[in-house]
Amino acid sequence: MAADLTDAPGQATKVRPGDVWQRLRARSADARRRLPWLWFGGWAALLLSLPLAVMGWTDERMFQGVSVWSKPWKFHVSIAIHLLTLAFLATYLRDTPQRARGFRRLSAVALGCAAFELAYITWRASRGEPSHFSTDTLFGGVMYALMGVGAVALTCCAGVLGLWLWRAADFAHGPVMQRGLSVGLMLGCVLGTLTGAYVSAQTGHAVGGLPGDGAALPVLHWSLVFGDLRVSHFVGLHAMQTIPLVAWLVAHLRSPSAALHAVHAFAACQVALTVFTFAQALRGQPI
Repeated sequence: MAADLTDAPGQATKVRPGDVWQRLRARSADARRRLPWLWFGGWAALLLSLPLAVMGWTDERMFQGVSVWSKPWKFHVSIAIHLLTLAFLATYLRDTPQRARGFRRLSAVALGCAAFELAYITWRASRGEPSHFSTDTLFGGVMYALMGVGAVALTCCAGVLGLWLWRAADFAHGPVMQRGLSVGLMLGCVLGTLTGAYVSAQTGHAVGGLPGDGAALPVLHWSLVFGDLRVSHFVGLHAMQTIPLVAWLVAHLRSPSAALHAVHAFAACQVALTVFTFAQALRGQPI
């Protein structure tokens, strides 16, 4: 079926699914040209996740009930999505020399923090050792603190990009897309940072049980027996993908105010779900 897609105020056209694919390819090419570090860094992280997945099947070593390679695999996939999200959404800003300089700085910070996180997590996993909550030695404590700083900086890159989108007076893709992209990135930054900071300040992510005990969701390994603080962190952090996606889906509505209300309502639901899953975990209740 054809769908109305709005790229600029007052411009709605009937577009076939093939046209949507062509637009996505064009925007991807623009991201590759304007933010090559983020674009290729994201794809490199995703590519490196493949051998980690294979090692998870072939290496029998376990830590807290899951393969020692599970955490580095998940972090490679998650950081790949994060870097590609930044690269893709940044293309909605007009190309200017000032923004090009800002993109280079943002790319350097994001890619540097991502490389450090992935290298350290993978190295510790190769030794069968934990990378998170490992403060029993001076080295482990220092590295865990540096990981925290890197994670906050990486997440704040999304918040900075969201602020740029919010303040862009020359945004050419309509108020719905501008609101959805900026709110999604900034909200994901705030929710992801707050929930992540709380989890990092604890001795572990489990509440009311021990990690690895009892049933858990496949792949994500969230506990089905006791509280798990990782759930709210996941929900809050990925607002930077879900809210822009919703904005893109509703941008075709003939009433811009109705589309904006839909974006605001979804953002409110994302906040509510983050708070709910956080409170649920604190009570020791599984999802």
